[in-house]
Amino acid sequence: MLNSRLNALKKALQLEHDGMVFYAASMDKSTSEFGRKMFEYLHDAEKGHIKRINEIYHQLEQSTDWPEPPLPPAMTDPQRHSIFTDAIEQIHQHQQLDTDDLEALKQAVEFERNGGQFYSERVNAAEDPFEQAFYQQLADEEDHHLRAIEDSIQMLEDPQGFFAQYEKGTLSG
Repeated sequence: MLNSRLNALKKALQLEHDGMVFYAASMDKSTSEFGRKMFEYLHDAEKGHIKRINEIYHQLEQSTDWPEPPLPPAMTDPQRHSIFTDAIEQIHQHQQLDTDDLEALKQAVEFERNGGQFYSERVNAAEDPFEQAFYQQLADEEDHHLRAIEDSIQMLEDPQGFFAQYEKGTLSG
């Protein structure tokens, strides 16, 4: 049982590491401030996941009992909000947002979907309530990241539509 738990955590670490490396490279290649900020946000989130997974891994190496999961970051993310607020301000100022980051964001969707699916499977396979809670936290965070990426894609593909949805305001013609 312990080996399967440790192996699952190793796979989780690899998923998060791969995402972090991808987001770092995308951040460096980004041609827009909006893309750079989004990839930085995702990179930092993956780094946080790695830290929390490592904590659990090391605790499990010392004890066979699954520890209480570390607290997740707050789901109301001011950094994410700021990224979109800044981008909307650029639209207001009639600045063109560069769309070269679109393909990288579409690849990022797959990273987050794969991670979320893996963590959801672990929730269903786990018997320990702390283990289930830990993987559920990670699955929820991956879903949060996925929505941020999907919002980013919409922002780049249809800034006016995104603005209308994001602001929930009315448009006059």
